[in-house]
Parts: sequence; C-alpha cells; structure tokens
Amino acid sequence: MKKLRLLILFSLVAFFCNAQLIQPAKPTETFSKTFSIIVLDYKNNFINIQQKELAGSVGNNIFNSSICLPGASHCTITRYNSLQDKSASWQATLFAGESYEEALKAYKNIFSQVKHSSIMGIDKKAAGFEGEMEKPDENIRFTVSALRLNAADSQYKNFTADIELTNNLEGWEVHLNLYRKKADTEGNSIE
Repeated sequence: MKKLRLLILFSLVAFFCNAQLIQPAKPTETFSKTFSIIVLDYKNNFINIQQKELAGSVGNNIFNSSICLPGASHCTITRYNSLQDKSASWQATLFAGESYEEALKAYKNIFSQVKHSSIMGIDKKAAGFEGEMEKPDENIRFTVSALRLNAADSQYKNFTADIELTNNLEGWEVHLNLYRKKADTEGNSIE
C-alpha cells in the first residue's frame, strides 16, 4: 500500500512539474505578420517602411520605421552612408526597465518568437531562422543571440536577427536588430 501511494505521489509530482515547464513562445499572428513585412522589406533595403529622419551622425542616418513589432517601444531604420556600405538595418526596443528577471523573460520570448517564425514570400517554401540562444548572466552587461535566416535567395545570404540583452545606466534593455552580417570569413563589419 505504501508503494502504491508513493507511486501515485511520484506520478502526480511528475505530471504537475512537467506542466510547469516553460514552453517556447510561439509567434502570435500579429507578430508573424508584422515580422514578415519587415523581413520581406529587407530586399528593398527597408525603404518601404521608412518614415521621417530622426537623427544621424557621420556615416549614418536614423529614421522611424512605419512598421513596429507588437510591444516594442520604438522601431528605427539606420542607413549607412559610406562608399562601400549603402545598407540599412532595422532595430526595435522590446523592453526597457530595471528588473533583470523581466528583461530576461522578454529576451527569451523574442528569441523564441523569431526562431519559430515562418517567413513566406522569399523562397518557394517558408524560410525560418536558425541558431542557438546565448545564455545570459546577470553579471555580464551584454548578451547577444544571433539567428540566421535559412533562405535560398542570395539577397538574404547572411541575413541576421540579433537579440540583445543589455545593461546600461538606466537599467536593462532588450533589442532586436535585423541586418546582413558578413560571414566570419569576410570580417567583422556589416556589409
């Protein structure tokens, strides 16, 4: 009888513990549609979703993006003006606050949503992002997880989604950056 109770107790604990495991966040329909519009406009160097200029510095100009992901506080497009680099990148701030735990949750959530997104309209079949999450450490001020788009279209070669968890004077922030990253054999700068 005692063994039966232990077996039942163990089974219940195993069942409820399994139910408590965090499941990866699947992209919502709104996230998927919005994210796809942004990724597809990369082919046009994000020109179709560019709005008014905000600021700039030597070598680049920053513009508002007309398309912003759900929950993002702001989204921008950065245009590079060098002779060798006429590319653009798209950025979103998805969390800003003092709580590391909330920032970590946002970081993991956006990573999961991007990784599980299917982008239609690049190839004949859906394209998706591949990569592994870098494990953040509260004692390290900066963590980046890079996901590469797996697409046959050469315009999307090395198209990357960086999810960043950063700590600055104001607290923690989570960003999503979309851009073309040079292959490791090409050097470290954006092409």
